[in-house]
Amino acid sequence: MVFWNLIEPAVTHKMVRITSAKTASASISTVHHPTTKLRPIDEFLLFLMYLSVGFPPRDLAERFSIHRTTASRIISTWTHFLYCLLGSQRLWIPPEVVRAHLPVEFAAFSDTQVILDCTEIICQSPSSLLLQSEVFSTYKSHTTFKALIGMAPHGAVTFVSGLYAGSMSDREIFKQSGIVKLLKPGMAIMVDKGFVVDNLAPCKVYRPAFLSKKQQMSREDVRQTQSIARLRVHVERCIRRVKENKLFDKEIPLSICGNIDELFSVACFLVNYQNGPLVKAWATQQ
Repeated sequence: MVFWNLIEPAVTHKMVRITSAKTASASISTVHHPTTKLRPIDEFLLFLMYLSVGFPPRDLAERFSIHRTTASRIISTWTHFLYCLLGSQRLWIPPEVVRAHLPVEFAAFSDTQVILDCTEIICQSPSSLLLQSEVFSTYKSHTTFKALIGMAPHGAVTFVSGLYAGSMSDREIFKQSGIVKLLKPGMAIMVDKGFVVDNLAPCKVYRPAFLSKKQQMSREDVRQTQSIARLRVHVERCIRRVKENKLFDKEIPLSICGNIDELFSVACFLVNYQNGPLVKAWATQQ
């Protein structure tokens, strides 16, 4: 209800209703009178049940006593509305604010601005063999969409890229996502081994050390790798909150691929409005 109170004024004045469920750009209506018999708060509940619980439109239509196409239009409308509304809020946090909220665990890496990692969601295989090869992920052994998510050390989502084909490497997504433009020389990023981006990032890169041609790592490299691994796990916890939405538990059907980019972004934005920090100990530090 706290979140609803935040967005309710915008629902009345800024919502653009989609009158065709197939595509957001096909036909829209800016008339503000209700086009369904559901109240706006019930439409919002329907959307959250679709995203968080994973109920299909046919099931939701039965539960809310509306037509299936009406349920699909409500989902498309709220997806686009929340994407525009929450996406208009600044996610990227200035370095001085990040340092002011830095958890004590990051004392040895106090210049860390963002922790980055890629995540994948499974999608239905397209019939085209060319498209299959583009979205096939060797890591998941399935066709997937892939996105880059950035988290500030204290747990807030500060960067969300668009969805890319599952075959793209972490380095290429890092290059194309736009994160490079936000990074400055005084900052540092923390990444996994797959992000070989030292020549792309204009700042310091904290990454687990490679063994390379050495027989074994030095003591200093081992300690730093262990420290980075302990801190990097927090971005995986953040991504887990995003993927706790049951919509992403199953194959994303090709029929909603036109909306999936906005849906995934909304799921990431909503993480910042959830109660409680990623680590319980941080609640007493803030």
